[in-house]
Amino acid sequence: MESSLLFVIFMAIVQGIAEFLPISSSGHLAIMGRLFAFDAETNAMLNIVLHAGTLLAIIVYYFKELINILKKSDLDLIGKLIIATIPLGITGIIVKSMTWDESIFNNLFVPAIGFLITATLLLWGQKTKDDKVSGKLTFKQSFLIGLAQAIAVLPGISRAGSTISTGLKCGLEKADAARFSFLMAIPAIGGVVLVKMFLLLKNSKITLHSLDISHLAIGFIVSALVGYFSLGLLLKLLKHGDFKYFAWYLYVLGLTALIWAIVNVCT
Repeated sequence: MESSLLFVIFMAIVQGIAEFLPISSSGHLAIMGRLFAFDAETNAMLNIVLHAGTLLAIIVYYFKELINILKKSDLDLIGKLIIATIPLGITGIIVKSMTWDESIFNNLFVPAIGFLITATLLLWGQKTKDDKVSGKLTFKQSFLIGLAQAIAVLPGISRAGSTISTGLKCGLEKADAARFSFLMAIPAIGGVVLVKMFLLLKNSKITLHSLDISHLAIGFIVSALVGYFSLGLLLKLLKHGDFKYFAWYLYVLGLTALIWAIVNVCT
């Protein structure tokens, strides 16, 4: 299937919404790519561009805070962000060195199971009366949240959902858990985008000249705009409620995708 403009815009909207709402953008893009029989390499390039758009959304949304962090040389927070990013870096190296990435991202069972895992994490992360609020984020908590981010390399496991839920279980306030989750997304998504872009252009026949640059540019802009408003929506939802409705949605989607995968194997 060629990268028609309407399809690119549709995928950009899905990415912009799913990256910040706790429903896994990579899982949704994998399902959509399979549903519309999108060319694997072109889909990979589009995936990279759309993730870059949502990365821009985070930077713009937290721009003032990022400037303040740099001006104040907040080494404590910077150190915690580095600690939280280490598990993802190690996981990425292992996945790439074992060449698991191709089988992981091309297997329909992976996002299906990932959706079910995310749904369970969202319910697990809900605050209860017995949960204690610790207040200040520690380095240990940063590492634990980083571990949650590391498992989100699997399509279907939401980075936002897993990290915020873990932050809540670590005793953080909702606003603090969300803030740290999206600040740590900047090096995480930025690193993944750069590495995947380099490897894709190096190891495949695809080039920027073989794609419609205008379509990619529009996809980038739409992903950034939708992502910006989705991020604001998530923070409002987190402030006034919880993630249980997203969990039920993911259970339904995960079971549907799992049945689809089983049918494909049996036919």
